[in-house]
Amino acid sequence: MAPTALDHDDDPVTAEYDVYITPELQEQIFLLQYPNRGRDQPYNDRNNSRPVEMRMKPEAGFIEVDVPMNVHANYDKRKGVMWGEAMRKSQENGESAFGLAAGFSGLSRTAVPTKTAPQGRADIQNQELEEDTVEQLLTKFEDANDKGHVMNKQTLGGQILKDETGKPIYMLGAFRGKELHLTKISGIVQMRPQFHHLDAVRDLENASRRREREANEPPRVGEPRAVQMTIKNDYGDAADAAQSKEFLFRAQEEKWTKLRYYDEDTDEAFATYHEKLFVEDPEAAPRLRSSLSNEAYLDAISAERSDPSGRSKKKPLTKRQMQRIEDSEESESEGEGEGVDGGNGP
Repeated sequence: MAPTALDHDDDPVTAEYDVYITPELQEQIFLLQYPNRGRDQPYNDRNNSRPVEMRMKPEAGFIEVDVPMNVHANYDKRKGVMWGEAMRKSQENGESAFGLAAGFSGLSRTAVPTKTAPQGRADIQNQELEEDTVEQLLTKFEDANDKGHVMNKQTLGGQILKDETGKPIYMLGAFRGKELHLTKISGIVQMRPQFHHLDAVRDLENASRRREREANEPPRVGEPRAVQMTIKNDYGDAADAAQSKEFLFRAQEEKWTKLRYYDEDTDEAFATYHEKLFVEDPEAAPRLRSSLSNEAYLDAISAERSDPSGRSKKKPLTKRQMQRIEDSEESESEGEGEGVDGGNGP
């Protein structure tokens, strides 16, 4: 007799739930994951780390949040002032984004004009962070922090991974009694630290070197010169490069859309949770029915087996076929047992 899982069930069913799928929402739901943050330390009011700003580029698919930092514990005040001043000056010069969300600085400087201060890019105030300025800010650290001269927040961000045809579909589950309500997720974002302060320092240094070079070099006189053009035969690489360049341009041109952030313990958050993540009337909800039979489902999730010789192999047995084999083996075992008993009788 073939052994079955029912004879020795080490993993019994402990609970059963009715499953519901919520109607499609007009709003988008994104799952924000924080790989560098423990789940026991969420960014919320209870941990004094509620995000102070949240923004999004829906077309390019970027999300960023700014979370506050404690500048009075385990904090290097000198570096905080240096990086804070670099960020402040970059923002005054028209920089609102850095890194991939800004199309990378190299492309944004040459291809897409950036908003500048009224005096023009070449006449921007001295970009170098002078030592005496840093010392002055350190002596009045609290005042400098209040006036935005100190880096007192950390930026976390990432690119939205949206669902694609043929890829797994992720859903958000919410329990209510013996009911499990599933809501489709619009996308997933892994929120990782963004080093915008280092980008700001680099930009200021590049601007300073560019001004020095322009001041020392004599004005250039335009003169004719030969230009040699080459064409690559690798059209695939060229197409990919053009597509990537276009994406970076669009990312740089798109403006940030600021979002209103509600802490998880607020009344607004609870109201949205109950309104959007549950089926309003479970009794009237249509019954979910699969378009596939059990056999078709097993065939769909089973990998096709191939033979290097080119000969096709049999498909995996379906659940019904395996059950028939087990039933047949059980019948044969019972028949053999009855025959033995009859032979030993009087």
